[in-house]
Amino acid sequence: MLPQFNIIFIPGTVSYQSIALISMLQNTDLNFRLVGNSLNQNEAKLLEQISECSNRLTYANFESDQIIPHGTLLDLLFISENNKYFCFCDSDLFLFKPLSQKQLLRYMRKAVVFSSGGRIENEDEAIYAGFKGGATTKSPDGKIDLATSFFCIYSREHLKRTLLKYKVGFEQYRLDSQIPDKAKKIIDAYEIEYEMFDTGKLLSVLYHYERYKKSFDELDGLVHIGGMSGRYLQKLDITSSVVLDDSELPSKNRDNGNKYNFRNEYEKNLKRHYGKYFYCYLNHIIGKGAKPTINTNDKRIKKTIKRLESEISYVWEQAQLFHETKKIAAIIKSS
Repeated sequence: MLPQFNIIFIPGTVSYQSIALISMLQNTDLNFRLVGNSLNQNEAKLLEQISECSNRLTYANFESDQIIPHGTLLDLLFISENNKYFCFCDSDLFLFKPLSQKQLLRYMRKAVVFSSGGRIENEDEAIYAGFKGGATTKSPDGKIDLATSFFCIYSREHLKRTLLKYKVGFEQYRLDSQIPDKAKKIIDAYEIEYEMFDTGKLLSVLYHYERYKKSFDELDGLVHIGGMSGRYLQKLDITSSVVLDDSELPSKNRDNGNKYNFRNEYEKNLKRHYGKYFYCYLNHIIGKGAKPTINTNDKRIKKTIKRLESEISYVWEQAQLFHETKKIAAIIKSS
């Protein structure tokens, strides 16, 4: 059996992103630890109350004057457990179709890490490469498989061995001076050029060197809506309809000159576009804002928003029919 999945919530996100948690409870038999990252007293209490609604939920809050870097908090969570597998997923991941522990454990039969959760702004069927962000699954030359940090299962034994041997963790690494010598020698040997090793990406390089098998798959029904947690969103006036249009997006230039895609400015802006829309939409669902408006001539954007609105609306409707999710829905509506 799999242990709990850790879900980290940063300040200002607990109420509306709990709809994603509800979708998880509805569609999987997994257990979850709800982790507060530097939440204030009120929001920490809200997250604790949500955790008390189900025997599949537990709670922890890490207090700090500033948000703890995501990778650092993952390191702390890892050492706080002693389970066979270390599991975590983002708070903006929705699950719209059934997913069982048995399904996930199949991936771990031949791998020591499994990851999933590609972004909705990415081009369909494309393979994204590079060391510039988290939504990539290949090194630029395609030779090294990279785990994402969005939905992950790690074998504790292999992860602990790597952390101790190379003195690294899940943190982001932007400078050579941040990387311990033993790990730096491997990066140099592979002639890797990087802008940033995002959460867990340096671990993936070291796993490749150690010949540890990694597995990535897009799980059916698992949808990652990134860009909903930006602090700038909390400054929006959502009491009236927020309007999004195509002028906020640069031109679509997806030509990368090889078989791999490198996330460009269009996709980065599209992530923020979707994130802004669904930040407003989720707050609208829980009665804290007006429904946003999208003005676009892009059929793909229209189709994506319409589909996700329908699926999220159904999650919210179903939440009212079952005791544990009905309690969560009532708590976040009254928060």
